[in-house]
Amino acid sequence: MPVLVDAAAGRVWTQDELADAVDAFAERLAAPRPELVFCLSRQDVASIIGYLSALRAGHAVALFDADAPVDLIAPLIGHYRPAFVVRPEDRERPRVHRQADAPRLRIASELAVLLSTSGTTGSPKLVRLSHRNIAANASSIARYLELDGRERAILSLPIHYSYGLSVLHSHLVAGASVILSADSIMRPGFWADAARWGATSFAGVPYSYAILERTGLLRNSMPETMRTLTQAGGRLAPESVIELHELMRERGGRLWVMYGQTEATARISYVPPQALPDKAHTIGIPIPWGRLSVRFDGQLVTDPDVEGELAYQGPNVMLGYARHRDELACGDTQGGELRTGDLGCFDADGFFRVTGRIKRIAKVFGVRQNLDEIESVASVYGPVAAADGGDGIVLWREPHAGIDADELRRAVARRFNLNPRAFAVREIDELPRRASGKIDYERLAERDAR
Repeated sequence: MPVLVDAAAGRVWTQDELADAVDAFAERLAAPRPELVFCLSRQDVASIIGYLSALRAGHAVALFDADAPVDLIAPLIGHYRPAFVVRPEDRERPRVHRQADAPRLRIASELAVLLSTSGTTGSPKLVRLSHRNIAANASSIARYLELDGRERAILSLPIHYSYGLSVLHSHLVAGASVILSADSIMRPGFWADAARWGATSFAGVPYSYAILERTGLLRNSMPETMRTLTQAGGRLAPESVIELHELMRERGGRLWVMYGQTEATARISYVPPQALPDKAHTIGIPIPWGRLSVRFDGQLVTDPDVEGELAYQGPNVMLGYARHRDELACGDTQGGELRTGDLGCFDADGFFRVTGRIKRIAKVFGVRQNLDEIESVASVYGPVAAADGGDGIVLWREPHAGIDADELRRAVARRFNLNPRAFAVREIDELPRRASGKIDYERLAERDAR
């Protein structure tokens, strides 16, 4: 059975061929005890072999971007001191460097994968995921997406990002296959690879779909075989959800809108396609084997349309965080429960909605303001990020907006019944984004502090 398609090489890897390659490379990672392995990955066969081989050898694997700046990765290597660093030699062969001076390290037996949530900041804070977390989330996703051996996803997201990794895991567990293109989604070659190799699905974040809508690539280049679009990694505007839903419905396909966090191994909830367009403004219902609820002041909310913090329980909730190497020995500190940090509520039909972030709050003239709501309103006028400016709110915007700075300030101020002086508008060539496509507010804060 095919499992990987290397579009650049024109080669199809069967399950047996991949298993043999993983077993062979795992021998080069053999060690008398579990070790920490840094896998520097790209969207290629070599990175997948390196990652699976490290797991096969019984190690804990931290995934990072192979193309990240050296001054970002080197401090992490110095901080955690892994025993092995694996990176792609070429598109199909990984190579390994053994860190000769790596000290002995105790690793919890259940620890499998470590992922960053910090985007491009190089923070040493990592999410600790267990083998059970990964298996549970992969099986849940495969179940509600109805994946089987006929499915063939074209990988558009990096595997060091939880959404991209979940695409790989869910297709492996379902006996499906994954196409690896050397091109980005913005290049015609990516869509030519999708057509040539019969891609049945595409996974994207809101930023991906914004680019594809702007260029017309999705509408004009999506192959006939593609019947599934999935979206996660942030809020997609309801009008965009409806447009994509209608596009897929016309083709006899489906759009799946999903919500998740790295701390939940990727996925927490989804909107069944049959619930669209009515539920385009929601994050849907909990995934199989998971439970989503709303908490206010620590108490369970039982009435619809009451805002509180979204809380999730399920077998895919992380073990906890690691901030330094000694914490790799820790067991489960979460007990299967995750406070998401998102504000939300549920409706009378049991569909959940995110209304903002608990920490994305600014005080303006002594009154708390939800930065996510402000950003949503301001973004009608073009790409905008709303950030706490200390004594006001900073609206970072990309150039060539259809409204000048003063008009933008007044328009947003009117919407929230605030004085326009509460807002400062600053220009930026391009809003910084993480691998997920989400705005990188930490980098904006660093720029603001200069």
